[in-house]
Amino acid sequence: MDPFDQYIALVREYVDQRSSMGRPVRHWDARPDSRAVKHGERPRDSLVLKENTAVELGGPETASCWFTLWTGNTSLLSDGRTSLIGPDVPDGLQSRLPFGQVTLVASESLQEHSLIEIERALHTAERIPGYSVRRTGGKVWARVSHDAFDGGFSLQALGERVTQHLRTGLPGVDAAEILFVTSCEEDVRALETIGAQVRKLSHDLRRQRLVRAADGALECQSTLSCEECPDRPVCDDIRELISVRKKSTT
Repeated sequence: MDPFDQYIALVREYVDQRSSMGRPVRHWDARPDSRAVKHGERPRDSLVLKENTAVELGGPETASCWFTLWTGNTSLLSDGRTSLIGPDVPDGLQSRLPFGQVTLVASESLQEHSLIEIERALHTAERIPGYSVRRTGGKVWARVSHDAFDGGFSLQALGERVTQHLRTGLPGVDAAEILFVTSCEEDVRALETIGAQVRKLSHDLRRQRLVRAADGALECQSTLSCEECPDRPVCDDIRELISVRKKSTT
């Protein structure tokens, strides 16, 4: 069993529980005309200012969470599926919504250190005009501009784009699926209880990329520079801990 398989099962149970509580749950399978980011394409970063915002997802004034799961067992995923618990952006029910997002990827060739590659591909797929997203820790804050809202932006379309890009932009990926939650703060916080466990496991796995060189120094096997890598705080903490231990033994 892969390390995240049990958490995929927990996410499935979570969705079933929300449905039994009367929450609106929708599922969409990928359409043939789903638009992925083409190889070689350079998507534009989109900065949406407050005055240009039609809908805000997550952020400091409501609940939010996000995390990524991967498995080598493709049977655990519904390839290309986008699921949504709660209203979609075009429903226009609120200008601010709580926001949860879970990205699931299946591949026999992905390893623990591939998590960063998945998250980089996710960031690339989400770089579309009129949609601005910021992540810190397990929190997510996204804005949809008035132009994007008027143009029909939806989480359904965003999910199709993300899953399609993960399936075509990452070598060896066999299936991708995504879940969004916008129903209420209670539901997002319930999802976050799973996310907190996943992040702890992710950090533990990422620490395994650090290897000790012949001179005793730590080297990272990641292809990213430290300035680009979101795991730099984890690596810094490990180096500091080792430094303290060295001092205590001399």
